[in-house]
Amino acid sequence: MELLSNTRKALLHPLDFFYDIQFGGRAKWSHAGILLALMVIVHMLRISWTGYSFEGRESYQVSFLFESFWILVPWVTWCISNWAVSAILDGEGKFKDIVVSSAYALLPYIVLSLPLALVSQILTQGEYTTYYGIYTFIQCWVIFLFLAKVKILHDFELGKMIWIILLSLIGMLVIWFVGFLIFGLVNQAVEFVIGIVKEVQFRL
Repeated sequence: MELLSNTRKALLHPLDFFYDIQFGGRAKWSHAGILLALMVIVHMLRISWTGYSFEGRESYQVSFLFESFWILVPWVTWCISNWAVSAILDGEGKFKDIVVSSAYALLPYIVLSLPLALVSQILTQGEYTTYYGIYTFIQCWVIFLFLAKVKILHDFELGKMIWIILLSLIGMLVIWFVGFLIFGLVNQAVEFVIGIVKEVQFRL
C-alpha cells in the first residue's frame, strides 16, 4: 500500500520524502484525509488510554468536538497561511503538496502516541520524567518534520525558512482573529434576527 510505504519513508528519510512528494503525482488528497482522521482518532485514544497520573482526565470529561477542533483548526490555518506566505515570497511548493506533506508531518504522533499511552499504564508517578521525555521527543520530531517540509518544498535557505515559518505563524493568528471576529458578528446578527422574530410573535 502506497500510504504505508510513504509512512516508512517519511519517518526514516524525511528529506528525501518531502523532495519526492512534489513529483510524479505522489501527493494525494486521500492520504491527507486518512492521516488527519487517524490523528484525531489516535489523539482521543491517547487521552483515554494514558494513565491517570499523566493525563488527569477521565474519558467522560473529554469532548470529541473540542479536541478535534484544536487539532484541525490549527492544522488547516497553518496550511493556508504557509501557502499564502510562501507564494508571496517565491516558494516553490504547491498548495496540494503543502497540505499532504503537513499531514505526513504528524506521523510521529500518530505512530508513537498509543504505545506511549499503554506504557504509561505501568509507569508510576515518580517516573514522569520518562513519560514526558518521550512525549517531548515525539513533539520535537513532529516540529522537525514541519521545518524540513518548509525547507524542502519551497527550496529555502535556513534563514529564509525561519522567516517564512514566523510569518506563517503570524498569518495563522490573523486568520484566527478574523475568524473569531466574523463568528462574533454572525452570532450577533442571528441573535438580533431571533429577537425581532420573537418580538413580532409576541405582538401578534
